[in-house]
Order: sequence, then structure tokens, then C-alpha cells
Amino acid sequence: MCGLCGTYAPDKTLDRSVAAAMHTRLVHRGPDETYSLDTPTLSAKLGRLGMTALKDGWQPAQDPSGRYTALTNGEIYNTAELRALLGGAPPDNRVDVAVLPELFARHGPAGLARVDGQFATVIHDRADDTLYLGRDRFGICPLFYAVLGTHVHFCSELKPLVRSVPRTWRLDLGAVDQYLALGNIVAPRTLVEDVRAVPPGCVVRFGDGAPETVRYWRYGDFRPADRPATGEEIRAAVAHSVTDRLRADVEIGAYLSGGFDSSTLVLEAARAREKPTRTFSVLFDDVTLDEGRFQREVADAVGSEHHQIRCAPAHVAAEFEDMVRHCCYPQRETYNVAALMLARQVRLTGLKGVISGEGADELFFGYDSYAFDGARRKPPERHAENEQAWGRADFAWETDRARTARRRELCLAPRALQALPGQEYWRDRLIPFDDRETATLTRMQLRSIADVYVQLSGHLLGDHGDMMLMANSVEGRYPFLGNPVVTLALGVPDERKVADFEGKACLKEAYAGIMPERILHRAKQGFTAYGLADTADERTLARWRDLVAATGVFRPDALTALGADPTPDKWDVRLSLISISAIIDELGLRS
Repeated sequence: MCGLCGTYAPDKTLDRSVAAAMHTRLVHRGPDETYSLDTPTLSAKLGRLGMTALKDGWQPAQDPSGRYTALTNGEIYNTAELRALLGGAPPDNRVDVAVLPELFARHGPAGLARVDGQFATVIHDRADDTLYLGRDRFGICPLFYAVLGTHVHFCSELKPLVRSVPRTWRLDLGAVDQYLALGNIVAPRTLVEDVRAVPPGCVVRFGDGAPETVRYWRYGDFRPADRPATGEEIRAAVAHSVTDRLRADVEIGAYLSGGFDSSTLVLEAARAREKPTRTFSVLFDDVTLDEGRFQREVADAVGSEHHQIRCAPAHVAAEFEDMVRHCCYPQRETYNVAALMLARQVRLTGLKGVISGEGADELFFGYDSYAFDGARRKPPERHAENEQAWGRADFAWETDRARTARRRELCLAPRALQALPGQEYWRDRLIPFDDRETATLTRMQLRSIADVYVQLSGHLLGDHGDMMLMANSVEGRYPFLGNPVVTLALGVPDERKVADFEGKACLKEAYAGIMPERILHRAKQGFTAYGLADTADERTLARWRDLVAATGVFRPDALTALGADPTPDKWDVRLSLISISAIIDELGLRS
């Protein structure tokens, strides 16, 4: 992974100092080298975190005609396959992402659907001076942009963009409502009114006229396979994806939570290498949170050099707000502090990359909610709001209308409540499917799609993954999101994913007799950490109350009102308000 930023000004009124300012704020993402792409209308920079082709690779890369030039952040794992498809002599530039300009030249945005990897790319068409911003299928690599007059500014992180472009930035109240309802912000929205995220699986074109977003791939086109996938085929797909993501000129380690997903990857990594993979885990003082005994069992089974760090309430108290101000993404829990500490430990051991188990629950229906969907007997209540947001009146994902209304009442200041109509979360279509298409999906399939676009892309791969890892110059790689695994998962029927109220049934069946029994049959335990009561003293809470009150968008007494609310909630909304308020302060947003 790397840090990508720049400014595009087709009217040739380019201010190159903006790209330079963004780049200085992205050094943690790419400390090894700096590359530049400069034309009369474009100033782009890439800070490289060197992972492959350290001696014989470089950027920018061009297609053979010289028409398309690209700067790319990320990894392409099937470069050899793509080179064979394109033909021609082997290029001098051996960096994997150098294949993108030619792939784009031959096939346009649709060519990106052939990529097995993770990337954010800037492609410049010299012939007609147009710019394309593209992002991988699942949005593993972030990319933000702002269209301000005749200028387009883009950046791998939200904060450097906002802090480097001099203007008055405003809070997006619709994004706040999304978070109060969903606990997530869904691309293309961000907390900043004029800043958008390139949606996963999309390319945004800039040139003559308004920006045009082209989708080249989407998750959720379920097609039952001609025959059931065998356990051997499932393991082969996972093993292939793990092997690809261990390939680099530097050593790649592995996160090990002690759950089934990360343990599967560690087992496959051990098979793929002669040298045991270094593994990394978090320990907690609270026995209800700690998974150390399971982590150690897997590490011992594969003979890994295992590293553990301990996250205590004092660590969360010391680092929570700094973590929020770094990633500029709202929080529902405090576990990102543990993720930040873990990435720091990876870097201290000299590693630049880790594999991690995100994606298995979404693709193979691992959350408890899938089993509840399968067991549901009474049709859910229908609402027009659901139809607008999800394409189905009888589907609400994890939202509750009464609970969302209650959160608004307890959180939003009167002025914000008055301004909200017309900006409510449900007014955006939150998944890339129309009403006709959603009508053909089962409830579990629709939930899987919503999980990917609402929770996985923005949060689990975003602030929890990329931002915590890259704060420490570490790249995350996700084998369950590899093309072979995704293709297989889309062909597995619901009843093989959820059986006897257990999710990921086909995966667990495939690893029976290979995975330690205690890990194989563990109940799902989400990665979580300490609550607000465990980590914030009264002095800190008082300062956070003042921070919330100063926004103007939240009630001055919102934290007190939420703390006194007798009705249970899915998460501690006070953490959300504290984090949003810290972001408003950090970015200087007007409400």
C-alpha cells in the first residue's frame, strides 16, 4: 500500500503546492520512495511502501502507446495472468501494478474487473486530458476526492485532503444521520460535505462535464454452481488466495485473533511456507474479551513465532481520541486502539505486511443475524423508507426506525433536527441493486450485500483496517476477498453456509479434522474492547462533554441524556458523538 494524492485542473490553473502539502501529511503511508506525475493539468504524488519489485519496479507506469499513465496504491496478485492475457514482451518495469495502464487501455474500466487484488489508482488519459480515479472491488484501498470549481483534489486519506485545501469545510448532516442509524458511513458519503469516497468497484471519470461514476464490478450476483463445491475445492481456493497474498519481496506476517477465520489463514500460511509465519495477537485484561488461550493453541499447532501485546483500559484512555483524530472516522467501540497498538507491534518487529481474516463472515454468512434470518417465521414489518434505502420494503438490515428516531432525539440539537428532513439516511440507495434485483434475493443474500457495502468496505477494511495499519506503515492483505474465494462463495447456496444455526458451515466442514477442534467449534466472538466506563475518568468525560457541546450539531447535554436513557441500544452512542465531535474539531468543520 502507498499514499496517493494530487490535484487535477483541466483549465490549467493548477496549484501544485496542494499536492505537495497532502503528500507531506501521508508520509506514514509510503515512507520508502516518492513518485510524481506532472502535466500542465495534473500534479499527483505517490509515497511508496515498497513490497514488491524493490530493485526493478517504479511508477508512474504507462501503457505501450504512452496514452495512459497511472499512479497506483496497492497490490495486484494476478499480474502474471493479466500479462499473459495482454500478450507482448515482458516489461522492464516489474512492479505488479504496472499492468493497470495497459489493462485500462485495452478494456477501459471493465478491465479492472479482471484484477485480483487491492488498489486505488489515478489514471491520466493524455489524449483527451481526462482523469480516472478507480478503486478495487471491495474498497480495501481508500480514495477520496473533492470537486471544487474547476479543480479536483484527491487523496488516500480524508484528513490530509481537508487540511491541505484552503477553504471553509462543512459537516455533512446526512452522513451524521447515516452513522446514527447504521453505525457506519456508506460511500460515496463522508463526514465532510464536499468530499466523496470513490465507491468500491467503481471508476470516477473527470474531464468535460460533470464527474461520471462507472461501476465495473459489484458484490452480490449470486449464481448457484452446477454442483456443490467440495471441501477440497474450498480449501484450494483459500490456499491459493493465501499463497498469493504471502508473495512479496518482504516478509508478510499474520493477524491471529484465535477465531476460526484468522486461524484458517494461519494454517494455510504454514502449509504454503517452509518458514513459520510470524503471528500477532491482542490480549485483554478482561477475561470476557480475551482470546489468548485460543491464539496460543493455533500458534503452537503451526509453530509460529507468536507476538502478543496487551491492551489495558489505560491504553484506551490514553489513545482513543488521538486514534479518532488520525482516522477521522466515527467509532462505535474502542477496539481500534487495540488495532492501532497491534499494527505498531508488527512494524516494531520489522514487518511491512500482514494477512487478516476480514470478509469470511460476510461472504459465508458467519454472523448470528444470518441464522436468525433463516429461522424467521413472521414476515418483517414493511416500510417505504426501507424500499428506498435497500430496494425492499421488508428489509431493514440492522436498523430500527424507533431506535433511530430516539437517537436523533437524544443526540441532535434543535437546529440540526430542523435541517435534517431531506437528508435522512434512508434517502440514499445504500447498495448497488435496483428493486427488481433485490426482489430475487433471499434475505440472507441481501444481508450479505448490505454487510459488504455498509460495514465491510467503510469500517472493517477502512478505519479499522487500512487506517490503523497504515498509521504504522503496515499493509493489510485479505485472502478471503481474493477472486477465487469470492467466486466460490457466490456459488454456494444459503443452506450450505448456514446449517443447524451455525454460519460458515461449508468452510468449517472443509476444515474439519484439520483445524483444532476447540477452534473449529467456537462460537462467534466479535473483536471488541473496553467500554467508556472502564476507560474515561470524570475529567476526561467533562472535556468530551464540552467538545460535543461546542459542535452546535449535538445537544449540549447529549452524553448525559444518552447515559441516562433506560432503553438498551446496540452500541454506546456516546462514543459515536465523542468521535464525531473530535473529527469536527480536528478538521475545523462548520455545522
